[in-house]
Amino acid sequence: MTSEKHELKVTEKIVVKFDMCSSSTIIEDLTLRNDLKPLRNLLIRTKEFLVNESSSTGFILYKFVGDGWILLFPPDIGGLELLTFLTRLSKRFKMKMEKKVLTMLDDVPAITGLTFGVDRGQLVKVVMDGRDEYLGRALNVACRLQEAIKKGDPAPQYKVLMSRPVFHGFSDDLSNYKPEESTKSLRNIKGGSSFRCVQLCLPIKRKR
Repeated sequence: MTSEKHELKVTEKIVVKFDMCSSSTIIEDLTLRNDLKPLRNLLIRTKEFLVNESSSTGFILYKFVGDGWILLFPPDIGGLELLTFLTRLSKRFKMKMEKKVLTMLDDVPAITGLTFGVDRGQLVKVVMDGRDEYLGRALNVACRLQEAIKKGDPAPQYKVLMSRPVFHGFSDDLSNYKPEESTKSLRNIKGGSSFRCVQLCLPIKRKR
């Protein structure tokens, strides 16, 4: 048996975790109709968009997590550039979702769209089975922030929750995104105690 060489490297990244609202409800509806192709095609189109954008925007399309992705951005990306990209992604997703998926449902969920969690920090990069894997607190925090948006918010879609230091680390004027500071209890982060963060709203037209 040959031993595998494991490389370890520490790298600074801005982590973005996003996923789809009401994905379980959508999957159940499509499964009852015995046709999951609309959702599969939406995910394929979304991945194609991300792959095409990754080179120009400079992010790593790290991992698919069932109904969304984890993206790793360079630490020097500007806040305006990041949020402009997330807005562009959201608009494209919304158009495809409404035209190709929601029209195929018997019952359209009240909430559809994307939610985003953002944090920044050092990640340990490990090469395993020829694939880059990452470990680090920023991954966990970004995932928990994304989950926290949905708690107690009747309209969480197309909102971004980022850690407070990340927001204040950007030099851009982000007032158009309606930033609002808050505290959240994040599962398994700081023992579940209050975590200071900033919520922003992407400029996506919502149905009334």
